[in-house]
Amino acid sequence: MVDVDTASKMLGRKNAVFVDTRNYWKYTKAHIPNAFNLELYAFHWVDTSQKSLSLFAEQMTTLFSTIGVDENKQVIFYQNNSGYDAARGVWLLHFLGQKNAKLLDGGFNLWKRRGFPVSTKDPDQFSPSLFKAKLDNNVIATRDFVLAMLNRKREKGVWDKLRILDVRKKGEYKGYYRRALRVGHIPSAVNVEWKLTLRKDGTLKTAVGLRQLYAKLNLDVNDEIVTYCQSGYRAAHSWLVLRLLGYKWVRNYLGSWYEWGNHPDSPVTMA
Repeated sequence: MVDVDTASKMLGRKNAVFVDTRNYWKYTKAHIPNAFNLELYAFHWVDTSQKSLSLFAEQMTTLFSTIGVDENKQVIFYQNNSGYDAARGVWLLHFLGQKNAKLLDGGFNLWKRRGFPVSTKDPDQFSPSLFKAKLDNNVIATRDFVLAMLNRKREKGVWDKLRILDVRKKGEYKGYYRRALRVGHIPSAVNVEWKLTLRKDGTLKTAVGLRQLYAKLNLDVNDEIVTYCQSGYRAAHSWLVLRLLGYKWVRNYLGSWYEWGNHPDSPVTMA
């Protein structure tokens, strides 16, 4: 995370790239000066087989290269609040091995309230990079990985160290809404909706408040945790929050319910 005061001092720096993850029409009305527009919600990916993930990584590397992101840039993702599209950007770069990515806390709404400059112009300079990804497979979960987790949960002594967090709305978790061939949730998953991490003003809650949110789950910093939602965006937000809280082994299930709920062999429960 980065606060708006710190981010405002990064304007104009050659090593800083601001990425507006909102849709283009919001971007054209006003945005942070020289920010690039990447509507990250447009880039769903629902096949987490090994071959498919290689294609996904190649596509995302090309996408970020077009706006000059490389291994050394400071990249600040934002939307109107501290939401999941910007968090998806942070997670994506971590997956690609670029660890200098941050989410702008409070987003563009707080930026405007604080009176920092805005623009309606495209970036002054456009210099593509030769970004070379070094994939970090420790931050991503695949369908095969989750299936393996469920099998391991049946083994003595590992149940409590393998946690699955469903961060969708309760109605999705309970199976009241059909958003795939099948409804319900992954067996043993617990439901903690992602947006409970935000204050009413769109900023992230304090560390104390966030720890209270997850306290009922009795998570340990060494637990292996997978977050999932419908398509891996809300789950990326929960991934980021848990990492900020010090949980070391957190993975975002990229395919999430789009992949899991549409696969006839995926175990599903509504209990």
